[in-house]
Amino acid sequence: MIFYILIGIFSCQRDKNPVAITPVLSLENNAWAVYEGRVPLHDKTDLYIELAMLPGVETGEGSYRIEEFIEEDFTFIPASTFKGKYSTLYGDEPGEMILQFHNSAWQGGLKRSYLAPGIQGNLTNSSIKMIREEPFRRTDLVLKVQGINKLLVLDDNTKPVTADPSYNLIRRTSKLFTLEGYFRHIGDTADFFEMNTREKWAVSKLGAYHQAILQYHKLIKEKSEVTYLKAVGFSIRHTNKESREIEALVIKRVLQMTSSPSLTEEYNHIIHQP
Repeated sequence: MIFYILIGIFSCQRDKNPVAITPVLSLENNAWAVYEGRVPLHDKTDLYIELAMLPGVETGEGSYRIEEFIEEDFTFIPASTFKGKYSTLYGDEPGEMILQFHNSAWQGGLKRSYLAPGIQGNLTNSSIKMIREEPFRRTDLVLKVQGINKLLVLDDNTKPVTADPSYNLIRRTSKLFTLEGYFRHIGDTADFFEMNTREKWAVSKLGAYHQAILQYHKLIKEKSEVTYLKAVGFSIRHTNKESREIEALVIKRVLQMTSSPSLTEEYNHIIHQP
């Protein structure tokens, strides 16, 4: 288990003129556990977080590295870098574990807006919706452990920012790798067939999934058509519709996507080979 606690010092580095990039966290020591994901800030803008953790000698202590990016329209703007120590705390519920990353607060913080139930008289009325705005990341980053592979991002009041499965932080179960093959979107799912290993992957809706889907539908002319996809990705442990845990692919960065009349024919020929 990597959920431990440390106390430390780090620095926050801000680029006054940030360059739009796609985040890639590179760690040489493979003992680090890496999590990544996003949380919503407001309409079409997210905070993308990459977190690396290394357990310390003392139980409940460890080192961390955090990279954060402002994500808008598939563009990533570097926002902060933190290094330091983290601590594991007990939560309010039995068995609940909380991770606190010391000295990771943003100077000035961010603003987060979301829809919330309105107030009618002195009571909350769920049929009434209002936009609520509150500060975020003015305090240390605090996460709640959910199972082995997921961390929930907590707000400044230590409540989950969101329970939406498309958000929060998921643990990588592989290093980053380059993938190349046939990509297809059908209904509400996508699949990917790696042409070099001839391995078929379920595709998670995390990472650059929605960017890949958008590009896919701009290229295809018929349903079930495949496109060529080259991307950087990694694998995670994912629960499918049958509540079965499987290894799924996360597309982190789309490098190239193209289509041609012969691609689908090639794909069908390959997958039906003995």
